[in-house]
Amino acid sequence: MKRKLLIVILTLCILSCKKETKIAQVNKLAPNYTFKNILNSKENEISIRDLKGKIIILEFWATWCGPCLPAMKKLDHLQKDFKDEIEVITVSSENRERLEDFIKRSNTSLRIVSDSTHTTNFKYNVIPHTIIIDKDGIVRAITHPKNITKEVLNKLISNNEMELDLKDDFYIDPTLEVKTIKTAINSNYRIELKSYEQGKRGVQLLTDSDGNSKGIEMWNRTIPGLYMNLFEIPTFNRIVFKDGLNENDFPFEKEHRFSLKIEVSKKYQNKWKKMGIKFLNENFDVNAKMSSETLDCYVLKNIGNSLKKSASDTTEYQFMGSILKTKKIKMSQLAEYLENFTALPVVDITGLNEAYDIDLDWQEADPKTLYSELKKYGLKLQKSDKKRPIKVMKVYKKKIQQ
Repeated sequence: MKRKLLIVILTLCILSCKKETKIAQVNKLAPNYTFKNILNSKENEISIRDLKGKIIILEFWATWCGPCLPAMKKLDHLQKDFKDEIEVITVSSENRERLEDFIKRSNTSLRIVSDSTHTTNFKYNVIPHTIIIDKDGIVRAITHPKNITKEVLNKLISNNEMELDLKDDFYIDPTLEVKTIKTAINSNYRIELKSYEQGKRGVQLLTDSDGNSKGIEMWNRTIPGLYMNLFEIPTFNRIVFKDGLNENDFPFEKEHRFSLKIEVSKKYQNKWKKMGIKFLNENFDVNAKMSSETLDCYVLKNIGNSLKKSASDTTEYQFMGSILKTKKIKMSQLAEYLENFTALPVVDITGLNEAYDIDLDWQEADPKTLYSELKKYGLKLQKSDKKRPIKVMKVYKKKIQQ
């Protein structure tokens, strides 16, 4: 009787593993999804079931996603190394034209799919995002592409072994509590510092019913990240560490990230940034302040005098990686955008003082495309031939008063 019961349990376990699921889950049969619009293959479409007998790597990515590009190169090398033993399918929700431009400029050998419906079966919030499916069609890993190596794939091929860190963009740890670290409250303002808050990210400016600024809310940022928003520092290129500190002292781990909310009345409407800086300085052993240093940098130059003053009534700014769509912005804002893609600060020396409409659509995999886009507006980005004074944020150890 016990033996029969054991057989039934084992059979049920096997069946549950073999049963196809609608949403990809580790140790479950992968959804038999058909990827259409393969842009660089003789076949226009392919289903997961068609590839049974091969190890499949699904890579979800975008051309504007900086961390995705080295991952794509890595997977391209793995595809060439393992040849027919694996099949890498890369999937982006971007339009066909942009992806075809990437294919041409990168000369990739990976299958590139333009597909915007796959998120019904493959759930994620953050790219790059990788799913590995074994020869039997079972999902063996949902992970980050950094975890995929030759050794990992060889183990899966030879011993059917795989154990990688799970990337679950929707997981909420029920044991992780949000702790209020410090508050400053009265009838005119509320400042609250908290520990890491699950499921939250980004920055939100707070406004009153008339649209006037009344504060900010930031989630899950490192200490320098909190200061950066209050000092309006555009990128980490403008952080100078002092007193033996360096960026490794502020790892992107949950225990080193904080959330901050500042909300003020009209009385302090123009003071909330200074109030926030003072609050952080009082409550952290590491402080920050603005300064100026003479540094190497890039410069944004006017070489064509072809820009016309914006006729737009409103300012618009949409930034998604290497795609920028704007109306009525200053050159300093464009320089700040460009600084996201350089290793040094960018200084505006165009001499253009009006507001302009500027749209850039380029491929981060090919920096020449950025220079071509800027040239359309009579602009040029180049390394400065001399060091220049740069506004920086100095991060230093707080001096303890004796």
